[in-house]
Amino acid sequence: MAEPGPLVGRGRAADVYDVGGGRVLRRYRTEHDSAPEAAIMAHVAEHGFPVPAVHDVDGRDLVMDRVEGPSQLEVLPSRPWRAGAFGRQLADLHGRIDSVPPPPGRTGRVLHLDLHPGNVLCTPEGPVVIDWSNADVGDGADDLATTWLLLAVGRPEGGPVIQALAAVLRRRLLAAFLAGVDREAARRALGDVCERRVLDPNMGAGEVAAIRALAETQDG
Repeated sequence: MAEPGPLVGRGRAADVYDVGGGRVLRRYRTEHDSAPEAAIMAHVAEHGFPVPAVHDVDGRDLVMDRVEGPSQLEVLPSRPWRAGAFGRQLADLHGRIDSVPPPPGRTGRVLHLDLHPGNVLCTPEGPVVIDWSNADVGDGADDLATTWLLLAVGRPEGGPVIQALAAVLRRRLLAAFLAGVDREAARRALGDVCERRVLDPNMGAGEVAAIRALAETQDG
C-alpha cells in the first residue's frame, strides 16, 4: 500500500492524500473495510459509470486515480446560475446508476446513498462520482430519497449571506433534481430514509432537527 503524501481532502470519516503518479489514498480514520466500496466502484466502472479507477485496497485504505476538477459544491458559489443544470445532472446520474445491473449474486438496484453536489466532480470529460463508502444494493427509491434529503437540509459553513445564498441554491437544485426523477417514489421512501439518517453519529443536532422537519413535511 502506498504511503500517505500531502493531505488533499478531508471528509466526515476519511482523509485523502496525494501519493503521486496521479493517484490518491483515501484512508478512514477508524477501523473500516474498504473492500466492499472498492468492489462496487469496480462494478459500476465496468458498466460505463464514471468513477475513479481503483488500484489497491487494504483494510481502511483505498488507492484510486486522482480526478482533477472541482465539485459541483465548489463551483456553485461563483456560478450560482448553474444550480438548475447541476440538479438535472444529479437526476441523470441517478438514471445512469439505475441502469447498472446488480453485482453477481445480488438483487436490486445499485445505490450510491450519498449522491450530492460535494460528491460530483466536474471534469472536462464530464461528471465523476466519488465517495462510494455508503454504496449498497436495494430499492432505487431509497437512493433518490437520500439525495432529496441531502439537497433539502445541507447547510455549508458561513455567515448569514452565505446561508441565504445556500438556501436559494438548495431550492433550485432540488426543484431541478425532482423534475428529472420519480418524485412520488422518492417521497414514499423519504420518511424511512430520514429515520435512518438521524442515526448517523456524524449528524449534528441542527442537522438532525432539519431532517426530522423534512420528514414531517412529507407525512401522508
